[in-house]
Amino acid sequence: MSTKSLILDYDFASGKTCEHESDQSAKEFMLLGGSGVYTGMRTVNNGRRVFLFDDHLQRLSNSHHQVLGGTHAPQYWRTLLMPLLKRGLSSVRGESKITVLVGRECLRVQFVALHGPSSASCWVRLVSGHRDDPEAKDLKWVHERESLEQLIVAPVNEVVLVSWSTRRFYEGLSSNFFAVRRTGEANGFRGYELVSAPLDSVLLGTIMKLVLDICQRDGIAVVYEPAVELEQWAGAFVTSTSRLVLPVERIVYGENEQCVDADNPLIMHLKRSVEHLTTEKSELIIDDQNH
Repeated sequence: MSTKSLILDYDFASGKTCEHESDQSAKEFMLLGGSGVYTGMRTVNNGRRVFLFDDHLQRLSNSHHQVLGGTHAPQYWRTLLMPLLKRGLSSVRGESKITVLVGRECLRVQFVALHGPSSASCWVRLVSGHRDDPEAKDLKWVHERESLEQLIVAPVNEVVLVSWSTRRFYEGLSSNFFAVRRTGEANGFRGYELVSAPLDSVLLGTIMKLVLDICQRDGIAVVYEPAVELEQWAGAFVTSTSRLVLPVERIVYGENEQCVDADNPLIMHLKRSVEHLTTEKSELIIDDQNH
């Protein structure tokens, strides 16, 4: 496929699907998507499997209910999306970022080449702001965040929303954000605890949910007290579909900067754990005979 992306449009009324190629990026696809809800998925195993597919179906069902008043269960979206995913992934090569938009009249799916982070760690910028109704993936957020995205200039990879009056952090524009604090003597990753925004104040991203599940599995303490205390942070990282777990090496706030340890043992443990689960936590869409 020589163009940027492949788009499949499914019309609810007729049940017909139209396919076309496009030069739109994933961001452009969402900005021109009108009103409705969205979710962004990724493939693993050379485009054959979709990572955390069930979590995305649940999120799509929840967002559709909250924003558009829908009543469809996740199984409805599975039945609708599976043939579209098979069709789209059969036409592309390599790993794909899959963006699903749902409006009142149609469902649109875009397949575009997945480009992961260009380095093993990143810079983030702390900016005053918050997200209204963070529990739903509403397309209006794509427009609301557009001005803040202008602040993402290399080497900054993400903007993290904070309240300077309460000195609390929330989430990134397209990610979740975590800090790490030391709890005692160094003992590998067990010498640290995870600091997270409360779950009712941010969108619970699929990778964020997986990170919290790993913490529960491995007995890692999670503190939901997101105070911006840079001097106490032993590390920080962002999570998202395309980034998975991406360590932060530098935090920019105003005219100031602070370095943090991108190789923190707890962050490295969570990063490796997520990467090791990509096959186990993914669903086969395209078998070898069809890809």
